[in-house]
Amino acid sequence: MFKNEHIPLNTTIVQLPLEISLLEIAAYLQQGKAVFTELNDVISLFIPEEASLLSCFKASTLHDLLEETSYFTTQAISLPSSSLLPELIQTTNRPVLIKDKKGTVQGYATLLDLYQASVLEQHKWASYFAVLADTVTDAVTVVDRDGAVICWNHVAEELYHLPSADVLGKRIGEHFDVETLMVLKILDEGRVIRNTYHRPRPDTHVLINASPIRDGHGQIIGGIATEQDITQLVRLNEQLTTADSYGIAQVEQANDLFSLISGKGPAIGKVIQWAKKVAATETPVLLIGESGVGKEQLAHIIHQSSSRAQEPFLTLNCGIVPSGLLEAELFGYQGGAFSGSESGQAGKLEQAKDGTLFINEIEKLPLDLQAKLYHSLTQQTIIRSGGTLPIGVRTRIIIATTADLAGKLAKQEFRSDLYYALNVISIRIPPLRDRTEDIPAMVQMYLKQFSLQYQKPVPTLSPEVLLAFTNHDWPGNIQELKNVIERCLILSDEDTIQLEHLPTALQQLQPSLALAESDNQTSLRAKISEDEEMIFIEEALVKTGRNKSAAAKLLGISRGTLYNKMREFGLE
Repeated sequence: MFKNEHIPLNTTIVQLPLEISLLEIAAYLQQGKAVFTELNDVISLFIPEEASLLSCFKASTLHDLLEETSYFTTQAISLPSSSLLPELIQTTNRPVLIKDKKGTVQGYATLLDLYQASVLEQHKWASYFAVLADTVTDAVTVVDRDGAVICWNHVAEELYHLPSADVLGKRIGEHFDVETLMVLKILDEGRVIRNTYHRPRPDTHVLINASPIRDGHGQIIGGIATEQDITQLVRLNEQLTTADSYGIAQVEQANDLFSLISGKGPAIGKVIQWAKKVAATETPVLLIGESGVGKEQLAHIIHQSSSRAQEPFLTLNCGIVPSGLLEAELFGYQGGAFSGSESGQAGKLEQAKDGTLFINEIEKLPLDLQAKLYHSLTQQTIIRSGGTLPIGVRTRIIIATTADLAGKLAKQEFRSDLYYALNVISIRIPPLRDRTEDIPAMVQMYLKQFSLQYQKPVPTLSPEVLLAFTNHDWPGNIQELKNVIERCLILSDEDTIQLEHLPTALQQLQPSLALAESDNQTSLRAKISEDEEMIFIEEALVKTGRNKSAAAKLLGISRGTLYNKMREFGLE
């Protein structure tokens, strides 16, 4: 994940055979070159500062010297690391060889070089972590093996109203209920926690990620947790659930039809603001957005809020009507011997006369019909298929598309004259994934709607379900959300909608606890008898010498759960 900087290396070094004379070695050293060799898997290193020492020995060759003394014996390491320093200091006081990952000698370094490099590395990473902890938008807590806080960033200070001066160096349990602290549980159980709903205090709701911190030997030396504050989201859900807003909504809808569009976030707020302005005009409107975002609903509300509200509102989807029938659907057909009707049939443009016609998936309208539609818009007349007489209409057009019409215009797949005639006012409706702040209100609206339809009490949502809704991307947008809410109403027989009522795709996104992998870990099965459960707990206590923390880790449960089970089975 991170790349350590290289330590200072002396790279002027050569490997010489054992038969070489000490005089030749001395010559290399005097030139500033270090020399190393190997005898019986033992490495010896000679550095330039030691050239004068060679004259103190009786040996004449390198082999003889190594038989006479072990003073020049050293170690070779592949990955220079501060964690290797204690072992190196215990085994040698000599400079050490540094190898790359392939085992090729790159140079040598003194223990002092390694120590200084490790100190600088520690200072560097301490600085990196300090800046990172104060840069992220989540609360960050780090504790040592004893549960003492060693990091408490400014977001944590604001979330819990506890200054770092009151927390650092003290056990985290002094400020929180020990049994509710995830960061302490991972110290005891080695669990990795990802995207899990947590309530560290009665008035605080968070989404937590936590991991144990292990040393080079795999031993847990601490824990780190990041917490995203979702208190406002949970409170909003509770307020929407408990408030008797049905009557209020009815009053609002009577005065303002745009209140039917759930959501108070800035994204949908801009859409409503623009839609209110165009509702008071006669100009065509272009609605842009993915499938299911509510384009037809917005078009209908614009019509109902306009001066044409008492006139017809008709729809035509160019994507579901066969292309051969689109002309008749849009412009109608003239009666005659071949049509089987003397009067013919009026098209949607004529049927919606003085009202509004909503044309969806306009990009699928053939080019020849685009030309005819453009002519009708500019002349305010239509000519039925097979007819010759113009019929005056003043139908307002609202069109919608999921495509990039400007891109199709450049490819000559859409007529430019029709594009500019229709694109007087364009409103882009954001997808549901970009307006998650509106989801709680929309959920409550559909809960009430389907509860009335199925004659059921309005249920509440568990916090995990609400998190599932806000974490989901909603590729089907509002239509998908409505379908999920309807499913939950049908399947739920309780007062609260739980995770099990959600579709599988949403359940997989749920906050969950992931147990740390362990070869000797025995998890309690979900469905076992009380006798089997008691046997499992007794076996775990025996294996761990009745160490409750270790037994809980072995069983894959928290200490609090183990204590409760022991009391239940009389095993204390």
